[in-house]
Parts: sequence; C-alpha cells; structure tokens
Amino acid sequence: MIYLIVNDHAKTGGGSKVEKIKAFLKKQATQKRMKASDFFKVLPTENAGDATKYVRAICRRGEAADIWVFGGDGTINEAVNGLEFPSDVTLAFLPGGSGNDYVKGIGLPKDPVDCAKALLEATETRGYDVGSVATFETRGTVRFAGSCGIGYDAKVCHEVDNSRLKPILNKLHLGKLAYLLTAFKQVFANPRFRATVIRDGISRSYDDVIFLCFMNSRYEGGGLKMAPDADPCDGKLSVVIAHGIRPLRVLTMLPKLVRGTHVKHRNVETFECSEIEVISDSRQYLHTDGDVQALTRHVFVKCLDTKMQMPAFTK
Repeated sequence: MIYLIVNDHAKTGGGSKVEKIKAFLKKQATQKRMKASDFFKVLPTENAGDATKYVRAICRRGEAADIWVFGGDGTINEAVNGLEFPSDVTLAFLPGGSGNDYVKGIGLPKDPVDCAKALLEATETRGYDVGSVATFETRGTVRFAGSCGIGYDAKVCHEVDNSRLKPILNKLHLGKLAYLLTAFKQVFANPRFRATVIRDGISRSYDDVIFLCFMNSRYEGGGLKMAPDADPCDGKLSVVIAHGIRPLRVLTMLPKLVRGTHVKHRNVETFECSEIEVISDSRQYLHTDGDVQALTRHVFVKCLDTKMQMPAFTK
C-alpha cells in the first residue's frame, strides 16, 4: 500500500499536480489488476503537524508500507519527525513546494509524476541520513532531512515565513524571489555573532560569524548550493561556517551560493563530522529544513545512526 500524504497548499497549482499523481497511480493499479483503493490511499494535511501524525501512526501499525509525501521541504520535515525506528516503512518525496531543496539534493526528477515513476521503478531501498538538533528552547530533539542552520540563513527563513510578499509571489510562481529579496536585505540587517564550535573534543571560537549550516543535502534556501559536496547517505553532517566577511563582499558572494563556489572563499570553512555543539554569544534563529524552530544560543546537532529507508531510484 502506498500512503500519499498531500500538502496541496505548499505551492499554487499543487492541486492539479496531485490529480495527475492520482491519475498515474490509478493507471498503475489498473495495470496490476488491483482496485485503486487497495493500491494507494490519499492522506491530505489540513493543519501543521498532520504529516508527522500520519507517518507516526503508519509506523506504529508494524506493517510494511510505502509513504509518499507531496509538498515542500516543510512537509518533508514533518514527515521525517514522524518516523519511528525500527519499522518496515519506506519514505519517499514528490516535489510540491516552491523550493524543493531536499528532492533536488538527492537527485529526484523535478516533475512529481516523473518522480512517482522513478520511485515505482525502484527495486531496492537505500538508507538516507537524518539529522537531529536539540536546544534548551525546544522540547526534546527536532529532526531534519536536508538542512539545519543558525544565523543569517535562519533569519532569512524567518523573514520570508512572516512576509506578506511570499503568498503573492507564490501565486505568480515566483516563490524563490521572496528568498532572494530577503537575502539581500538581511546581508545588512542581520547582526553578526561570536560562536564557539566543539567537535571531536576540540573547541574553536569564531568572531563575526554570519551563519553556521549543518547539511545532509546540498541545497537550502530555495536552490542555494550551500554544501556542494554533501552526501545524504554518508552518516556525516557537512558543516559550513562563514565569518569575517564584509556586507558588500557578502552581496557579491550570493551568486556564488547558487553555484556552490562560495566554499572557495578563505573566510568560508567546511568540514564533516557526526555531531557538533555550538555556543553563541547572542540568541540566533535556528531552522530545520527552512522552518524556524527557536531563538537560541546553544545547539547540539548530530547525524543519527539510524537511517530512513527510501526507494533506491535510478538517476
């Protein structure tokens, strides 16, 4: 059974794409001489957290099941936070948001129907990394699929989520423009901070920090290639730290973030680790997969030992 979790409000036009996905699955059911109701079931989300509840409930049945999630990175994040281990559940994602960073990062097709075809053609599963972050402000840990960050990128996410401009741009299919405009503004508006980073028992302090990103996937922020060498299956976080760069120079670096060449800058440091602790001198916004979780000074981030199982599609 395929459980199709649908957030058709993630992006304007989502409803028509859902109908195409449903038509494709009905056709597949007919070819298999099955009733559509025995082949797949649609689970629409009405409120925040519904995807988490759906996934958790399916996992607790103790049966083999395939969960497909149609929505943006926020819906993906909800689904990942509903996973329970161990289980015989596989999780897969169909692009239905304005950014679709995680789907892009793991190499799935941009079109949701093509994506569905690729998932059905998969004959094996593969383990994908899941990150977790804990702070004193959040209750317990929060998981993430593709990205987590504090500082500049999280502040951009906060501003976009609270902007009146985003819904208008989404209707015009220009959702990414909201991130771009806010990114320019926050270059000058977002204050820098000092941070102590602890990994592998070694502590190092950074002054004039712009952001710290903890990545499983390569993309965040609507297509920025934040961690160009990130491997979503290697059991490690790809960490990116930017510090000591003047605002005008940051502006010139924004196009490089799209290409992933910003990591060549002498004030951008990258490394891999399985877990990391960060203590800042001021409260900073924290995001997971683009959703702001807290204002915090102290975070613990790690790559979980247990992986989520996804169909091993062929690129």
